[in-house]
Amino acid sequence: MENVENTNVELKENEGQQEESKTYTEQEVLDLLQREADRRVTQALNKQKKEYEKKLSLSQLDENQRAESEKDRRLAELEETVRNFQIVQNKNEVMKVLSARGLDASFADIIEIGDDITEAQSRIDTLDKLFKNAVSEEVKKRLSGNTPKEAQRTEALTVEDFKKMTLAQKSNLYNTNPELFNKLSGMN
Repeated sequence: MENVENTNVELKENEGQQEESKTYTEQEVLDLLQREADRRVTQALNKQKKEYEKKLSLSQLDENQRAESEKDRRLAELEETVRNFQIVQNKNEVMKVLSARGLDASFADIIEIGDDITEAQSRIDTLDKLFKNAVSEEVKKRLSGNTPKEAQRTEALTVEDFKKMTLAQKSNLYNTNPELFNKLSGMN
């Protein structure tokens, strides 16, 4: 269990390195360190409290009851470990499926993944449909908008600029603004 937590911390640290670098003041750094220290102390205290409560409850039992209780507790811990392992395996499988469908594997963090992989698969199907529909609608919306029109330089165009223009540009100017074309070409 502790290895899983360490891995999560390492992954979070690696993700932080990939993001933009941030600048912190000295006070912000001290606050962050204090929060992390408080979190770790609280976590350790909670662990100690649980262990103390277990020992206290076991001390009130006779030898047979204590052995039975220890066996039940150990069995519960093993079942929890197996369940956590199964969830990690299912999450890895979901990440593979997401990648195969062309979706970002980080969506696996959003999808509720439990013991049942078929339920997670149905959630992936729903996410896939919703995501692709949203993208499709946004693309249609943007494509249906007006295309930007070419800006015309009417007042800034001089006779020297007109003489430097290619035949195609002069033809375009004649088609779009015949008055300016006549004025610049001297046909006016």
